[in-house]
Amino acid sequence: MKLVVKKERCPQNHPCPSVKVCPVKALKQKKFEAPEVDEEVCIKCGKCVKTCPMRALVMEE
Repeated sequence: MKLVVKKERCPQNHPCPSVKVCPVKALKQKKFEAPEVDEEVCIKCGKCVKTCPMRALVMEE
C-alpha cells in the first residue's frame, strides 16, 4: 500500500487538515500547496485519508 496525493482534487487554498492528524508527521505542506508524503515515515494508518474532505489522499496498491 502507498499513500498518494491526488493534486487535481486538492483545492490548495488552505491549511491541509490531514497534515494535522498524521500521528508520525509524514505529511508536509508548503504554504497552501498540496501536501507531500514522506513514504519512509508514513505508517499507512489511514487517518489522513479519512480526514481529507476532498478525497485528495488515497491508499493505492
